[in-house]
Amino acid sequence: MHQNRLFKRTRIQLTGFYAIVIGSIALLCGYMIHVVMIRAFSRTIDRELNTLAGTVHDSLEAVLQQPEIVDPVAMKLLPGLCVIGNQCSPIKPDSQIGKLVYKQGYYLRLLNLNGRTIATLGSTKYKFPDRLPIGHWETITEDRGDSYHLHTLQLKTIDNRHWGYLQVAQSFDLLDEYMHSLHLLLIFGIPLAMLLIGGASWWLSGLAMQPIYQSYEQIQQFTADAAHELRTPLAVVRIAVDSTLEAAIIDPEARNNLEIAQRQVGYLTRLAEDLLWLSRLEANQLALKSQPCCLNELVSDLEEELAPLAFTNKIDLRLEIATDKPLYVNGDRDRLYRAIANLITNAIQYTPAAGVVIIGLDCADRQAIVTVRDNGVGIASADLPHIFDRFYRVRSDRSRAQGGTGLGLAIVRAIVTAHQGSIHVKSQLEDRHQHLPQSGTTFTVRLPLTSDLRT
Repeated sequence: MHQNRLFKRTRIQLTGFYAIVIGSIALLCGYMIHVVMIRAFSRTIDRELNTLAGTVHDSLEAVLQQPEIVDPVAMKLLPGLCVIGNQCSPIKPDSQIGKLVYKQGYYLRLLNLNGRTIATLGSTKYKFPDRLPIGHWETITEDRGDSYHLHTLQLKTIDNRHWGYLQVAQSFDLLDEYMHSLHLLLIFGIPLAMLLIGGASWWLSGLAMQPIYQSYEQIQQFTADAAHELRTPLAVVRIAVDSTLEAAIIDPEARNNLEIAQRQVGYLTRLAEDLLWLSRLEANQLALKSQPCCLNELVSDLEEELAPLAFTNKIDLRLEIATDKPLYVNGDRDRLYRAIANLITNAIQYTPAAGVVIIGLDCADRQAIVTVRDNGVGIASADLPHIFDRFYRVRSDRSRAQGGTGLGLAIVRAIVTAHQGSIHVKSQLEDRHQHLPQSGTTFTVRLPLTSDLRT
């Protein structure tokens, strides 16, 4: 599978699709878990804040006697409570109040009836709002980015007179620390997870394609075996037909039938040979020579060899080499010769009389570019994606009449691919109603130049 470029490319694409789908699902699940955990953490903070505020509120209302006056009993109830204008007593870090203030980030303050601060407990870094939202909590975000939850309750004395207000706040420092740890985990965990997903996707795509590849190999092997086994009986039949046709005395009707059989046997012989050759090439069973091949000489020889065919079909065959330097590629000259010859022969056969076929040679981006273009009838856009498929015929009646097997372009692509190159086609179908002058087809073959002779 790794040696077949088609299956390798398909496996890479399938791996990409798997990785995108699985990665997207994993990221979506991670995001949802992230949101759920933040909400759960926030609700826990709110619940603890409300519980603490309610407990302090009930405890203070049981000892407060005079409005806006902090009694010693209240000071004893909240050790470390700092009354404005008086010296503050320190809070012991290991005490229960110290744990609430230093470790959990709680802050408490007492307000008079006008909303002015009477006493505080804990950090004074918060900048509380002037309004007094009684009875519920709210989230406050300061200009510098610090956030905290705030809960305000009204206080009353023992004899049910209005004493003032109690505010309890808790910072988001714990949540920020949790978020920071979670973000670090995501930053380092997501790339690792994507690597694991990519590896798993590559393995899964290989498993998914294994049955298909085995079927493909069986078809390839069957095609090669069938073509190989057909060659001998076809040769015997052809010899028998040729021997019979050489007889001096033969009925004219029988001779006509034998000539038809001779042509069909010739067609089947070429078909079997092309199938066997193509199957072996795609299965890497044909050893390709790797030696410097001068494309300038190759296209010149082709132009000279195919000139009589072009003359017979009344086609003007031209050669245009756009570079003065010789262009060399590493490869098998005979195979490249056959590939480009197939393109030129097709162009000549599918171009009407008085047409033009141009063989071009150029280089760009460290690649040799061989083009074969004509001004024939062109190819329909619906046929373009399939013209390199085996046995696909744009005009089957004309192909069969001219002896084509339907494997010519498939062989061209196999040869070009084996030389690490690419082939593309561009065509515009002739419009007889509008008489478009730009009809015709252009095949472009790109081959990598040898490293020491790139221009």
